[in-house]
Amino acid sequence: MTTTRRATVADLPFLEEVFVIAMDWNPATAKGAEYWHTDATFQKYLGGFPRSTDFGLVADRGGEQVGAIWTRYFTADDASYGFVADDTPEISMGVVEGRRGEGIGRALLTALIAASNSDLSLSVEDGNPAEELYRKQGFVPVGRVGNSTTMLRSERRDAGPS
Repeated sequence: MTTTRRATVADLPFLEEVFVIAMDWNPATAKGAEYWHTDATFQKYLGGFPRSTDFGLVADRGGEQVGAIWTRYFTADDASYGFVADDTPEISMGVVEGRRGEGIGRALLTALIAASNSDLSLSVEDGNPAEELYRKQGFVPVGRVGNSTTMLRSERRDAGPS
């Protein structure tokens, strides 16, 4: 059984591992931890974690950390891969190798959505099988950046035509 708990500063080493997993999801284009730890993107998504506006969850199964998800706010002046708006946090997530396909990503995303009271955005590269999970959780494409789709899950519910 997968349990989730709030991520703390003590979880930062694991979140760093998950960041690399997320960035290197495709083995054919993987750059490795050494590359990502020196890339500015690493600090952008994890520097100072947890900031007062960051929110993260860690998934545990059988006493082992198996995945993590977190949100971070960005601005138009310092936009991220999945940036939509200043008031929309972007999701980063990953599941450790050997544990994918067990529902861990779904459990993390479901728990994050339940804990959120705002729109959520993310970026998913072409060919990443996680895109299906995002669509099933209500994320819709709202843009493209390079070989990635920016997706949004809106908390605003249309009341229908007026």
